Amino acid sequence: MMNRLIFRIFRPFDFVIFTLFALLTAASFLFLKTSRNSERRVVINAGKKEFIFPLDKNREIEIEGNIGKSLIIIKDGRAFFKTSPCQNKTCIQMGAVIEENDWAACLPNDVFIRVE
Repeated sequence: MMNRLIFRIFRPFDFVIFTLFALLTAASFLFLKTSRNSERRVVINAGKKEFIFPLDKNREIEIEGNIGKSLIIIKDGRAFFKTSPCQNKTCIQMGAVIEENDWAACLPNDVFIRVE
């Protein structure tokens, strides 16, 4: 009886429309994920200065902050503090920023990195 009720509410064409909509939604998510990864970049703020670098090219960046120089490494699509002049080294322990809106900061040195 329940199966008959479901088939009365949904017609065969409704299932086709639902399936096409589900496939279109999945394809859109995959497209957005791949296009977003190719355009990711790291933004480094040091005081009033701002530097922008792509995450797809490996490099070492030395940034002058309030109390000294911080070394930021961009490698394999991730950015992280390698060295910093602060006492507690929390910025180094934060690890790498990878995904959009991830961030790490060395507050004593006034250096902030984030992924866009």
